Amino acid sequence: MNRSEIYRKVFETLSQKREHAQLVAEINKNKAEQNKEYSDLLSKQRMLTMEIGKIKFEGHSALKQEKELENVIKQKEEVLNSMSLTSEDLLPKYDCPKCADTGIYQNGYCQCVMQMYNNILMQDCGVDLSTIPSLKDYDYKFFTTEKEVEFAKKCVAALVEYVNNFDETKYKNIVLCGASGTGKTYLTKCIAKELLLKNHTTLFISSFDLNNMFLEEHLSQSDKKSHLKDLIDLDVLIIDDLGTEPIRKNVTKEYLLLLLNERLAKEKATIITTNLSQLDVLDMYEERIFSRIFNKKSTYVLQFTGSNNRTKK
Repeated sequence: MNRSEIYRKVFETLSQKREHAQLVAEINKNKAEQNKEYSDLLSKQRMLTMEIGKIKFEGHSALKQEKELENVIKQKEEVLNSMSLTSEDLLPKYDCPKCADTGIYQNGYCQCVMQMYNNILMQDCGVDLSTIPSLKDYDYKFFTTEKEVEFAKKCVAALVEYVNNFDETKYKNIVLCGASGTGKTYLTKCIAKELLLKNHTTLFISSFDLNNMFLEEHLSQSDKKSHLKDLIDLDVLIIDDLGTEPIRKNVTKEYLLLLLNERLAKEKATIITTNLSQLDVLDMYEERIFSRIFNKKSTYVLQFTGSNNRTKK
């Protein structure tokens, strides 16, 4: 799916959720109002509310009426409970309380829209986070030596601390370097799941798929930077297997540099896995991109030294 198709799917889904929430609330409301006791109490509540407003407008105390109103509301709740309902059940329960499932918040896209957009992108990239454990449930079974297990545990501990202190951490960016099959990708998927649960907009994407997005932007006739806005504004962008993508002239390095520059300027978190050494990254992407990936002021580097565990399965 292209960008516009994904957004259309997101808003169709939100519209369905909103309509369902409103329908359920309406059904519950009708059920409650068909109960004579509840209906009488509701009428009494409305009359008391009007009476209190009138009394206060005239500058008098409405303490007696307010106590009576409080009692009526309590009785209403008791009647609802007898029908296995609460007052909250009579109002729509939207998935997103910020935008009430409209997708619009403070004159722009709500965070829920961006996260749904990211989830669809991840699905298109073959990432199913429902099969990925949380960091606390990380499985070390594919590590065969004590040294490898010890290192993996240190990595997991560091990443748990990173997730728990995400809003305050000095080192927003992480680079996981090391040979193929040492668990880097699996770990970053676990991080993605943890961050999503904390409501941070997060996208996990392979460098190959990211490079294809760059090419699509390059060939488009629209303003390139606005097309990249979704990637720039993410709380967390996880780029997997940097260095495996083809280097396309006027595309790969140029758009990667733009993306990293904008994210650094906005203090957004970028997590990268690569099989390349730091020298290889410097050689392949040159100094400007290298300095942004391995920025000592904002980046924490985890150097994986284990062997390829895929061959041990």
